Amino acid sequence: MNNYGGRTERLLPARSVWSTSMLWWHLGFYAALASLMYLAVFGQPVTPGTPWMVGAMVVLAAAYPFLTRPVDLRTGRSGIYVVVLVLVVVFLSFVHNGAGALLFVAFPQVWMFTASQRQGIVATVVLCVGVAAGQFSRWGVGGTVVYEISAQLVLSLVASCMIGLWISRVIEQSEQRAELLAELEATRSDLNAAQQAQGALAERERMAREIHDTLAQGFTSIAMLSEAGQAQLRRQDQAGAPALAGTLAAIARTARENLAEARSLVASGVPTDVTGGDLLAALARLPHTLHLDGIRLEVDIPAVLPPLTSSEQVALLRTAQEALNNVRRHSGASQARLAVRVTGPAGGAGLRLVVSDDGHGFDPQGPHTGFGLTSMAARLAEINGRLELASDAGGTILTAVVPVAAPAVDTIAVDAGKEASL
Repeated sequence: MNNYGGRTERLLPARSVWSTSMLWWHLGFYAALASLMYLAVFGQPVTPGTPWMVGAMVVLAAAYPFLTRPVDLRTGRSGIYVVVLVLVVVFLSFVHNGAGALLFVAFPQVWMFTASQRQGIVATVVLCVGVAAGQFSRWGVGGTVVYEISAQLVLSLVASCMIGLWISRVIEQSEQRAELLAELEATRSDLNAAQQAQGALAERERMAREIHDTLAQGFTSIAMLSEAGQAQLRRQDQAGAPALAGTLAAIARTARENLAEARSLVASGVPTDVTGGDLLAALARLPHTLHLDGIRLEVDIPAVLPPLTSSEQVALLRTAQEALNNVRRHSGASQARLAVRVTGPAGGAGLRLVVSDDGHGFDPQGPHTGFGLTSMAARLAEINGRLELASDAGGTILTAVVPVAAPAVDTIAVDAGKEASL
């Protein structure tokens, strides 16, 4: 952690400017220390204090690699090294004339390894005053020596503090940028994970709608046809044989259609009913492919539609299928009508698919336990469409509105003219 201006920050030492150039600091430090040790041993007569000088420099050299690792920069551990550094340099200034040479590496290290600017200033002051005291003790205070040492003290202190504060500011900004980049990277990673989760959820919802609107409906039809076939079989008379054969054929056809839909879902392709983009043909086949339990269905569609994407065609077809299945299951109607209209710009350019019935209706605002209305609304929302619903005791009108370009079209009517066969 680091604290500048009252702000506590988590530092990233591996990205610090200090740590990226640590090798050169290591080399410079050991070169200066080795030079001073050489001078202490060979550059002057050996005295009783020489072993103490060498011992102090050995302690400093040994402490350096263990207390100044990049992960420990500007922490309590590196602060211990700063204390050792100041003590050794001040001690050497009392016993060796060349100890001042260590200041060239001591001043930068003070600012490298202290945890704050305040600690850096304190350590610099102690270092300068201690070295000056050692020089006074060796050279005395007579003549011009006192002025020279004092001037050196002031200049060293001011220069070290100015450069140290400036470098600390640069390091602070570097570490702030490094932390910001790390936070941005973490945010981007979290955003990617959230998008993936959202995409997975959307895909599960899409598969749920597809299964509900296709396979579930098909299996329901198969179950109904099977029950009808069993009833006809129980009659066990010749008159029921043709009806039974028709029912079995319908079961086989519905099972094949469900199988084709399942394969289409597994392949994540366009539903088989609209393969090739023939939405009109798929809508025209609904009176014959849906089992409406005796409800008479009229289909009124135009001869041509505006260009539609695969997603739009799928949404419209599934909406029509689900709406008609709701009519069969819930309305109690005897007749239903499916109509498609393309409105011009004056009417709010768009395609309107309308499914109406003459059933007993329901309360659109009341509670609903089914998935059908929610599924239809979600499908249409994905293509910027909307679902409109009106219902009363005289029947229900469900309208799917999709914004499209509005070409000039002719209208054709397909009247089933007969009840859907069981």
